[in-house]
Amino acid sequence: MTTPVMGISKDSTMSDTEVLNSAVALGIALQLTNILRDVGEDAQQRDRIYLPLDELAEFGLTEADILSGKVDDRWRDFMKFQIKRAREYFAIAKNGIASLDPSVRWAVWGAGMVYGEILDAIEKNDYDNLNRRAYVPRWRKFQLLPVALVQTLLMKP
Repeated sequence: MTTPVMGISKDSTMSDTEVLNSAVALGIALQLTNILRDVGEDAQQRDRIYLPLDELAEFGLTEADILSGKVDDRWRDFMKFQIKRAREYFAIAKNGIASLDPSVRWAVWGAGMVYGEILDAIEKNDYDNLNRRAYVPRWRKFQLLPVALVQTLLMKP
């Protein structure tokens, strides 16, 4: 929770609670994206699963399925569900970016944009994040940062 340190714009039309809720949504989106990006490594190298077991079960998946690295339609459907959830949190977060202090908007939204593209990379890998790490190449990050800067300069609180 770095929002109190970063500051809220004096021109914000959102309440402090709304801005903080938006920041919490960004934290959830980033963490969920981290989990989805690292699920294969966590399972294969660390024998750990950070996914909700009850949600895996809803899609007919077990811990053994994850540990085996098998990507099938059940896994793809599960990943589509999780990616949709992460994007919903990113959308909530974006609503509050304009209410942050103008000097920090760019960095915060830039991180959000890069992490959003990790979700795109999972999709491009046909949802195989069990055997392939999804990532955003450095050159693409450098492309995204000016876009984030322009977007945040145009944001009105």
